Amino acid sequence: MLTADELDVFERDGIVKIPAAFSPDDAARMRDVLWNELSARHGMDRADRSTWDPLRPTGLKTTKSSRAALAILGPQVRSALDQLLGEWTEPKHAGQVLVTMPEGVPWSVPHRQWHTDVGFESPTEAVKIWALFGDLEPGGGGTPQVAGSHRIIERYLSTTDEREFKAVRDQVLRSDPWFRNLTSEERAVDPMAPAELDGLPVRVVELTGQAGDVYLTHPWILHSIAPNAAGAPRMMRSRFIWKAR
Repeated sequence: MLTADELDVFERDGIVKIPAAFSPDDAARMRDVLWNELSARHGMDRADRSTWDPLRPTGLKTTKSSRAALAILGPQVRSALDQLLGEWTEPKHAGQVLVTMPEGVPWSVPHRQWHTDVGFESPTEAVKIWALFGDLEPGGGGTPQVAGSHRIIERYLSTTDEREFKAVRDQVLRSDPWFRNLTSEERAVDPMAPAELDGLPVRVVELTGQAGDVYLTHPWILHSIAPNAAGAPRMMRSRFIWKAR
């Protein structure tokens, strides 16, 4: 169950972290399933980094359907979803498998591909889960997100009839010097520096933590793709949980 302070954090940032939402043993089982498929599908050897190619393996159907990942929706996550959504629809699987192998490049805040994963035609009654089943350090490819961006989008939508996805996204990303700096290749200031946009706080955060940690985010949180500049693969799963209709 989320505390009152955690609920306030979710309201303000659109992001809240549930540490140790599932056990290290559960996380290890999920990693074993993934490595078995990476070996079978791509010839990757867990102990040999020279075999870790492609950098972003996809099509991991066995891992996606594995029952080992059901542990993600454990009691802590379920009680948090009850608080945020009321009744919600049980998902068929634990969502997209996100893997990024070490890339041997410096880490930086991306300036491209900032987006949401849903449109703006109507208020969204959903929460997105991001579950770490491998340890994830800063710079290790964890999904960068703009905390507070859901409220910037909500405020923008209250001022316009525009609902087309790309138009709304682009207008928001041009709406303030802070966003324009974030999305510029030639940055004038540090994009990690937090700011207040007409009273609403925003900042870039990386989804980092220990295997078993789960983040819940508002569906209108802007996020992007970052390189993995660490030594270990990024291993996460993500999916929407929808309010029951």
